Amino acid sequence: MKFVALLLCGLVVMSGAMQTAQAQDKVPVEDFFRKSKLAGVTLSPDGKHLAFVAPSTMGDDRMVLAMASVESPQKWTVVAHMRDADVSTVDWVNNSRLVFRVSDRQSTMGEQKGAGLYAVNLDGSEFVWLIAREYGEQDHPIPSKRPLLYNHVYVRTIGDGSDDVLGTLYDRLSYVGEPTYSRPIRLNTKTKGVKVIEDDSPKGSRGWAVNRTATAASFVTTYLDGRVKTLYKKAGKWEVLTDYDAFVTDSEEVIDLAFVDGKGQMFVTAERKDEMRTRALYRFDPEKKQKESEPVFAVKGFDFNGQPLFDGDDRRLLGVSYVSDAAGVVWFEPVMKAMQEEIDRQLPGTNNLIGCTKCVQAKHVVVAAYSDRQPLVYFLFDVAAKKLSLIGASRPWIDSKRMATQDLVYVKTRDGLQMPVYVTKPQGKGPWPAVTLVHGGPWVRGGAWGWDPDAQFLASRGYLVIEPEFRGSLGYGSEFVRRSFKQWGLAMQDDVTDATQWAVKEGLADPKRLVIAGASYGGYATMMGLVKEPDLYRAGINWVGVTDIDLIYDIGWSDADEDWLRLGMPRMVGDQKKDRAQLDATSPLKQAHRITKPVLMAYGTDDKRVPLPHGEKMRDALNRLGKAPVEWVTYRDEGHSWMLEATHIDFWKRVEAFLAKHAN
Repeated sequence: MKFVALLLCGLVVMSGAMQTAQAQDKVPVEDFFRKSKLAGVTLSPDGKHLAFVAPSTMGDDRMVLAMASVESPQKWTVVAHMRDADVSTVDWVNNSRLVFRVSDRQSTMGEQKGAGLYAVNLDGSEFVWLIAREYGEQDHPIPSKRPLLYNHVYVRTIGDGSDDVLGTLYDRLSYVGEPTYSRPIRLNTKTKGVKVIEDDSPKGSRGWAVNRTATAASFVTTYLDGRVKTLYKKAGKWEVLTDYDAFVTDSEEVIDLAFVDGKGQMFVTAERKDEMRTRALYRFDPEKKQKESEPVFAVKGFDFNGQPLFDGDDRRLLGVSYVSDAAGVVWFEPVMKAMQEEIDRQLPGTNNLIGCTKCVQAKHVVVAAYSDRQPLVYFLFDVAAKKLSLIGASRPWIDSKRMATQDLVYVKTRDGLQMPVYVTKPQGKGPWPAVTLVHGGPWVRGGAWGWDPDAQFLASRGYLVIEPEFRGSLGYGSEFVRRSFKQWGLAMQDDVTDATQWAVKEGLADPKRLVIAGASYGGYATMMGLVKEPDLYRAGINWVGVTDIDLIYDIGWSDADEDWLRLGMPRMVGDQKKDRAQLDATSPLKQAHRITKPVLMAYGTDDKRVPLPHGEKMRDALNRLGKAPVEWVTYRDEGHSWMLEATHIDFWKRVEAFLAKHAN
């Protein structure tokens, strides 16, 4: 047992001599933004082999599909190596066959293709290209190697011992034009044969729930003209269970697509009647069209956004995964509960997530361990011996002892909301210079407790990092979201200010050295922070940020969905005609004359989400006015997020220099 404690403590620490020599040095920027070297470790259904994504040994810097036996988890061999792409995810089809998807870590975002789908046997034989990455690949010169068109979409493995996986077949290659429909399919990973599971597809069908053997569908979610419906098939006919607005929810009983166990029991997520209307997991009776009165699982203050965990043999409910302040699992099955307790006893400093298929009878399980200071580390747990063995670390170059701690606190906003805020504290004592880091979206979950390269890098340079989950952030109830409608630059911005001022009042942040930063919506909030709070922040850092709400509507080459622009934006952000005065007042571009503090701005030239004119117009306005110094950089062919390691490293080096100049 002592071995494991020592192992985790020293796993990612440099050798003693190097550690002493570099103890006072800054951790290099490159160490935070190098891409992980081990990912997706997963155990075969029979528990005999491990599959994972690992670095190539061929000197081409590609990520490959690798495998190892449970007897020697650190001795691995390559199963599949793509010369023009990197393996990104891997799943077991059965005990001897795998499927994987790819990306290209050596290309910019603008040069990326789709993920495709490939299959291969454990020994590297019977390699099959299943689904194309882009349209032109249908013209492959060898017909037998020609993949299916990319309107075939992989969903998950089935686990019935066959060579099939579950997929969705869309009627067209994009969502442009008339409403699409889809059909659930079984895709044979050796023959590329497609078998339709449910041919009676309602218009606009998007998501499906199928039975354990993937032979019949019971639920479907449709999307038409901005409305979401959940339907259940009864006596051969589809019956509507719920019907609600996709953007501004108008139903008290919104039910999301169900999960189905081995006996046909339905599980759904639905709102509770608590103050923030958070979501929970319920059993559901489709005949009565109602959920049980009490949830199967709920987390106070958080939406349920995990899934039931079923045993691989009989699909019996074993537990539930969830995310509160951090990811976790609650086990209902005593065997699994005892296993989790033993693993947590041996790894007390980390959050330990168990991965298995036939869990109750498993001889081994995979453990993914991490903390706020420790990037992912993978272990193999021998159930009978109660022994952990190291598989590997995702970022073995990171010394956890030199990383910062992160906490979730609740800050009361000026209008009385309890706002979650993640705070990452540098080593030493405050008050520190601080960066208020605003997440994008804005209607997404901002973050969760764990190791984060952006926050850790800033903390390593001595900055307190304040990350507010401002109103509109997902995961905290529909009422928390609803209070963000038409509040860009208003109450949403006030939340960011309140989080910053809280840190000052608590003695954590130095009031004379505050900077606001963020990407996408966070870039918008950065610019509006400089507009609304000219005496609070000394500078701002905006990358790929919105600078004018009208531009979201008007730039024709944006990838903004037509339904979002027509039905969502006017009610959730603002109507261009009815809310004209508000949109002008909350436009950083139109309020550029109020910005007087330095700003660093970075954009990708191939960004379709927030096209380059957002940045160029803002830059030009500030330069023309001459009140706020602007540092400007564009990254050729990069999109709304940086793809290349070189881009990440260059950008964060610029951030480091900018902060050293303006926040110290």
